[in-house]
Amino acid sequence: MVGGKATGLGHLLRNGFTVPTGFAITTGAYREHVQHNRLDAEIDRLLAGPPEDAAEQIRALFEGSQPSSQVQDEVLRAYEELGGTTFPVAVRSSANVEDLPDASFAGQQETYLWLLGGEQVLRHLVRCWSSLFTPQAIAYRAHRGQPVNDLAMGVVVQRMVAAEAAGVMLTIDPINGDRSAIIIEAAYGLGTAVVNGEVTPDRFCVDKDTLGIRGRALGDKHIAYRFDPAVDGTRVQPVPPRDQRQPCLSDDEVVHLAQLGKRMEHAMNGQPQDLEWAIGPRREIFLLQTRPETVWSQIAG
Repeated sequence: MVGGKATGLGHLLRNGFTVPTGFAITTGAYREHVQHNRLDAEIDRLLAGPPEDAAEQIRALFEGSQPSSQVQDEVLRAYEELGGTTFPVAVRSSANVEDLPDASFAGQQETYLWLLGGEQVLRHLVRCWSSLFTPQAIAYRAHRGQPVNDLAMGVVVQRMVAAEAAGVMLTIDPINGDRSAIIIEAAYGLGTAVVNGEVTPDRFCVDKDTLGIRGRALGDKHIAYRFDPAVDGTRVQPVPPRDQRQPCLSDDEVVHLAQLGKRMEHAMNGQPQDLEWAIGPRREIFLLQTRPETVWSQIAG
């Protein structure tokens, strides 16, 4: 009903973790949009062609479409209840075939950061829907033989965290499958630079049993994505050389993150987790996503 990312956020909330406030737009709204704008037949026709051409033309179809008045009204009402233009938001894709135990669609659909105003939310809602049809997503589904008929996109709208540091955490070592290790990668600012591979992040290895730090390696962290009031959004900023040579997390923060990851893995019946997190201006930790780890878990299974 809400897609993989929103389901993961629901797991976090139900288990008492701190998650940025937000709301989910269901996959039903996506299906209603496709039907309301009569996109079904054209999408099917375009998907018969090369993925690159199909992706470009399907995105153009969505860009030229409008959500129904009912969907617009409900989204704008929820946005106002969230705080409206008082708080910038992220609009995040949450596909119904995303974050499955045996597949990873990470990075194949879109997330839009630091948006203000209902019109921006509605515009980027449609863009999230269209990102079901990026070239890589089309090719990946074709490779796995997944049908398009049941494909749908939920969307999450959340208040932004003005992150001092952010990154990813796996409750298994992604290099060798060691389940006794928790691996944390971190950089300054929003997690965009880490997820996009634009920086070499700090890397910490924590013992899952003792929560002792087994090892650390400092990355260059030469840039950071931060909010800039001058552009009313995010931009890339250089990190001073002195800060590049320092870890962006304290040892206490590393251990606290590892504790959260261990708790979440336990809550998911021992299934190793792949989490995203951010540390706010007051050094509070927010969890932004959790999904099953899909490589070593399948080998072990």
